[in-house]
Amino acid sequence: MEFITYLSELPCWPYLIPPIAGAIIGYFTNYLAIRMLFRPLTKKYFLKIPLPLTPGIIPARRQELARRIGDMVGDHILTREVILEKLQSPAVDDALYRWVAGRFNSIISQDFGPALSLLPEKSVALWHNWWGRGWSQAYMVVDYVVEHPDLKLFLNTPIAEFSRRLLKSDVNSLLSEELRNELLRKLPQLLQEGLQSSSLSDWLGDEIDRVTQGFVTSKKSLGEILPAELQTAFMQEIHRELPDLLTRFSRLLYDPEIRAGLKKRLHQGINVYIENMGFWRRLVTSLAMSDEEIKEKIDKLVDDIAQDLAASLKQPLWQEKVFDLLAERMAAFLEMSPSVLAGRLSFVRVNRGLELLRSGLLKQVKSEVWSTRLARMLEEFAGPFVSKPLSTILDDLGITGVDERITEEISNRILQTLRSNQVKRRLAVVVASRFDQWFANYPIGRLSRFLPASLHEPIIDLFYQMARRRLVEELPRLSERFEIKGVVEERVNQLPIIQVEELLLSVMREHFTYINIFGALVGFLIGGVQVLVFWGLRL
Repeated sequence: MEFITYLSELPCWPYLIPPIAGAIIGYFTNYLAIRMLFRPLTKKYFLKIPLPLTPGIIPARRQELARRIGDMVGDHILTREVILEKLQSPAVDDALYRWVAGRFNSIISQDFGPALSLLPEKSVALWHNWWGRGWSQAYMVVDYVVEHPDLKLFLNTPIAEFSRRLLKSDVNSLLSEELRNELLRKLPQLLQEGLQSSSLSDWLGDEIDRVTQGFVTSKKSLGEILPAELQTAFMQEIHRELPDLLTRFSRLLYDPEIRAGLKKRLHQGINVYIENMGFWRRLVTSLAMSDEEIKEKIDKLVDDIAQDLAASLKQPLWQEKVFDLLAERMAAFLEMSPSVLAGRLSFVRVNRGLELLRSGLLKQVKSEVWSTRLARMLEEFAGPFVSKPLSTILDDLGITGVDERITEEISNRILQTLRSNQVKRRLAVVVASRFDQWFANYPIGRLSRFLPASLHEPIIDLFYQMARRRLVEELPRLSERFEIKGVVEERVNQLPIIQVEELLLSVMREHFTYINIFGALVGFLIGGVQVLVFWGLRL
């Protein structure tokens, strides 16, 4: 009071009152105007007469405010372009990748039970209703797989690899030592049983007849028919064995029995010749020596000839002459054809000879000696080959393309077996049974057991790309379906008006304070102008 009294006594007091009053009026006028934006919240009445400017501007035009806010958000804030830009930003990509990686790692590290236990109860019932025993569904799967045209290509790859590995292996690696010994032990018996079969006998007989008939009717010379290597080997063998044969023959000439036989045959020949002479016989016998003298002369002649011949046959020069003679006769013989040789014999003798040859060969083939000898020959023949790869053996024999034929034959046999109705039905039963047991009883466990660590990163990247692509494609469409304008408008209308007021005040409270101060300043200036005007009028 004393301060006010002091001020009232000052001579400048009349000049201060208008500006101060204007400042106070300006401040409270702006404050009241701002409050009238939010207050009152409802319509006010005086004596049942509605008061103007009630309720406040914000409560009265709340729906329009909500609609404008929705338009602003939908048309300018959360547009399709803005959403796509944010989805393609590095921050969103990094967050999405980390989310996909986390979900993937948590899933593969989780212990899962049987697949059937992972289904909801309703889905389990639907599964049982659809699957049942599963035979027909499994049969359709099996039929689709085995009848697919690409199955042969799928089978050819492992079968071709198996064929190549088989042909690169040798017999020793394919058969154990115990199995080889057992096979060699039973080989004569197996050959004997096979050679005794009537079907083999008939086949061999037909083959012998075909070969022999073709041989005896051939117009080619023996030299053309017989291989040159065989002819050369035959002559080399004769040349090698001829000295020994001639030596043995020379020894036979010293044998008394053989000499006696030669002498006897020579005596008989001379006697027959003399007996056939008739009249001249008596003349010869009267002029010649007696029978005893003739016999002595013949014996001495035979002994001398035999001794000289035996000595000559041991000489290399004579042996070469004999060989040259044999070679000359053999060359002449080889120039003749079998048909010419057969023509010199009667038809009956030729057929009889062929029959004897046929029966003799079949008899020899069926004998135990032949099976044993054949087994020994096979063993000796196979000896050098058991340590060689099969491919090398086939190449030496001039046989090519075996691996392709093996692959083709095995794949065709497998496909023929798999595509039979009986096998498909059995496979369907097995597949249905095994799948039903696995689906209902066997726990899956951790998926990380089935996925190598090297595949984790590619799978995560695949899921990330799929999720990112789906977000970019679908989220803008979903935002259009959400009707952001309507959602924002609805949410603003649902907020209590106090929260709307607090929302606006939280943003503009500082600005409202400056507006109030500005109103006080304007009122102060107006009051000062009034003082200046009043003071000027007094002057």
